[in-house]
Amino acid sequence: MTTEVEIDAGRPARGTLGTRIAAVVILMVAAVVLADAIRIATEGGFGPSQPGFFPLIVGVGLVVFGIAFLLRTTAMPDLPLRAQAQEEHAGTRWRTLWTAIIGLVAYAYLMDPLGYIIATTVFFAAMSRVAGSRKWLRDVVVAVLFATAVYFGFTELLGVRLPAGLLGI
Repeated sequence: MTTEVEIDAGRPARGTLGTRIAAVVILMVAAVVLADAIRIATEGGFGPSQPGFFPLIVGVGLVVFGIAFLLRTTAMPDLPLRAQAQEEHAGTRWRTLWTAIIGLVAYAYLMDPLGYIIATTVFFAAMSRVAGSRKWLRDVVVAVLFATAVYFGFTELLGVRLPAGLLGI
């Protein structure tokens, strides 16, 4: 890992913008978690045994972490962190990352109409292809076995109903 970082006075170093965006996203997630926690807590109370207590703790923790991370990327820059961010930025395969994100969003939307088993099978097989696997038959077989095992494990053993979708199981 490189510890020396070239810093241009007027411009953030490459990779710094990404860490700042990550800090802001953490703060935005914290705001959503806190808003939901307060909504839940007003209906059920703020006590440790109430349903809003744990989300409230998580939201406060995210705020603290997000502010600390934002400070370390702006006001009190962490040069080793900046160097690591630059290295990671240079080595990131952005097309693969965005394909996976789009695939995850599509998976979430297809879960209800197709059902857990079909949607998960398609998602796992597609993501293994995106990750570089070229053995599609193996990937589909593993995806079907895994999705089916998880589906029946949750629905039959744990009593958590996952969407049955087209299979109507």
